[in-house]
Amino acid sequence: MKKHVLPSARTLSIALAVFFFLMSASAALAKTTHTIKKGDSLAEIARMYNVSVKELQSANKVNARKLKPGSKITIPTANKNETKPIQQSVQNDTAAEVKSSGNIQQSTLNVSQTISDKNIYHTVKHGDSLSSISRKYARSIQDIKGLNNLRSAKLRIGQKLLVKQAGPRFYITKKGDTILKIARKFDMDPDDLMEINELESPSLKVGQKLYLEEPAAAVLAENKNELVAKIIEEDIRKLSESEEFHQNDSSNKLIIFAKKLLDIPYKFGGNSILGIDCSAYVKKVYGFLGIELPRTAREQFVKGEEIHRDELSVGDLVFFRTYASFPSHVGIYLGNNLFIHASSKGKKVKIDNLDTPYYLKRFIGAKRLLKEANTELANRG
Repeated sequence: MKKHVLPSARTLSIALAVFFFLMSASAALAKTTHTIKKGDSLAEIARMYNVSVKELQSANKVNARKLKPGSKITIPTANKNETKPIQQSVQNDTAAEVKSSGNIQQSTLNVSQTISDKNIYHTVKHGDSLSSISRKYARSIQDIKGLNNLRSAKLRIGQKLLVKQAGPRFYITKKGDTILKIARKFDMDPDDLMEINELESPSLKVGQKLYLEEPAAAVLAENKNELVAKIIEEDIRKLSESEEFHQNDSSNKLIIFAKKLLDIPYKFGGNSILGIDCSAYVKKVYGFLGIELPRTAREQFVKGEEIHRDELSVGDLVFFRTYASFPSHVGIYLGNNLFIHASSKGKKVKIDNLDTPYYLKRFIGAKRLLKEANTELANRG
């Protein structure tokens, strides 16, 4: 009979060590690889693991359009320092960005703010319209129609409308849609739209879901905008309460407020720091001084004292004809032939020169409001 020899304690310990090493290596591999399934795309995998398509491509040297079912790709999350939750990453990035800004106080940053992981819906009630819902949630009518794939403004009571979407924006294609039309609709480059969705050709199917942005960038941008908006509002509130600020005359106060909103995003129909158009920007800046203006450039054009261009002074309103025959764009004069405005061309609040050919050709007049406002405020006192 063959004699069985029991393994020594040393042999057992070595075997166990090898076993646990293999198990841990296997677990690590499971965490950092993804097996391609039929229908998978790099964009979907990137969304699943909170990484970007470029990171996946860089880690795997893979062509986004040639993924084979059954093959494995590496997810670039092996380094724990690189796999922190996206919420913390956004907050840290925002904190660093805000800290580097000379106009915003670090003490106003609330890094405990979290990213919502849920979509927000509105249930249509009697009397609701797209216009009223748009105002309630500070979203444009076009955005709400796009989120819900609405072809008309008709609503029915009880209908659920998506008004805020967690994650990247997307668009559901309709009959007659093309890559070029959709790209123009959302102010995108057609090639970027195809790249994000990994399309080999521009042909589309009705009902196809097209992503308009990459997930990490979408969450980061939204969260940064909300944080920066709160910081700017708090900064302006503190500024307006300071003694030093009140030593300035009205025109200087106006320009200080105007420049505090530099670089906030432009949004047609928008009226908040998260997105604002030209007339809403002017209305908000003058509102900081307690001067109420109408909402549109056309209405603002009939206010104040008419001023010739050679007589322009700091704080005067300058008007332009852009997309319509009536005054459709407005800004605030800064002096030295410069004006500040919410620019649809620049996609943000910025400073431009009146002699720029585009604005020189479209300039139609200027109005002075501060002289009247100062008299009115003095009478109140």
